[in-house]
Amino acid sequence: MKKLFFLMVACLVATTASAQFVNSGGGNSRSTASSGNFFGQMSTDDYNRFYVGYNPTKIKWDESEYEDSFPMSSSLSVGYLHASSLSSQLPLFLEYGANFQYSFGKETDSYEDDYYGDEYETELSMNMYSLNIPVNLALKLQFNDCALTPYLGLNFRVNVAGSYKISVEGEEESMNIFSKSDMEDWWETDEVTAKRFQAGLNFGVGFNYKNLYLGVGHISDFSKIFNYSDADFVGKIGVTTLTVGFNF
Repeated sequence: MKKLFFLMVACLVATTASAQFVNSGGGNSRSTASSGNFFGQMSTDDYNRFYVGYNPTKIKWDESEYEDSFPMSSSLSVGYLHASSLSSQLPLFLEYGANFQYSFGKETDSYEDDYYGDEYETELSMNMYSLNIPVNLALKLQFNDCALTPYLGLNFRVNVAGSYKISVEGEEESMNIFSKSDMEDWWETDEVTAKRFQAGLNFGVGFNYKNLYLGVGHISDFSKIFNYSDADFVGKIGVTTLTVGFNF
């Protein structure tokens, strides 16, 4: 962590020095117009990235009573991204790609039988497999071997499979959250069935050192994964993205 901290400080110093150098018109290999342009020293070449991520994940419910009932708290992802240059004068890129995400979580609780007075331990778990397609606008501010890449765009998620398990005193029941029959058997209505598609706002920033990439961002869904308003069973997914990647 100390090495990363000093590396970021060094990049910040290099960024400041480079900006002053460009604004002052320095440099012997640029035209006068380019030397006066802050972005004139930066690369507009396309780039690619392979990456893996750990993503704190949460279903944000309209009603708090469901907070602990669907404990999806984390996810792991692996993906590929391509960035196409949008301008020969500005380091502005259109980023797009795909990543596969496995989301999971578990919650242990206990409850007391009101009639017999016995206490039972209950374990709730949830997992989901999804394909994400991000489409972003990114600005790659590069100085020497370092770069900062803020981005803003959309994320489209297609949920391939998911399950929900309830275990009470060793007896387990599992259901497919995308199956109307499974969800109706438990909730007595198929209106609680999870939705397979969500779209959301995708934003964050990446730090590059040579080919190494470190990123942090957030995905906030517009569309809901559960949407049964009659029972206040309404929730959207929020995902924090922490990624490590390799640019080429």
